[in-house]
Amino acid sequence: MLIQDNIYLTRSNPSGQGGTQILYRLQDYGLTALSGPQEEIALIHWEVEVIRFTNLETADFETCHTTELADKTLKFYTDKSLNEFLQRAFQYFEELNSLEKMLPQES
Repeated sequence: MLIQDNIYLTRSNPSGQGGTQILYRLQDYGLTALSGPQEEIALIHWEVEVIRFTNLETADFETCHTTELADKTLKFYTDKSLNEFLQRAFQYFEELNSLEKMLPQES
């Protein structure tokens, strides 16, 4: 079972081909974890992207490959390994959000 902390939205895979998408959110940043249809147990995996939300009020986001956390799509083949990554990611996002608050705001 995946970590339930910071879940913003759980829905069917937007591709329409089955599976699940989970959006995790910590202020401006988050993760999207996507699993396809689970027809064969040996093929189950999660594809994870680091995302940045573009609107504080909605679930609009864009993929963000410019963080130290990940510069590409990541694959996890067990819930345990994904949970370990999620815990590290949550801590990273908290630190990143704190640092960004210190930067001067663009006018």
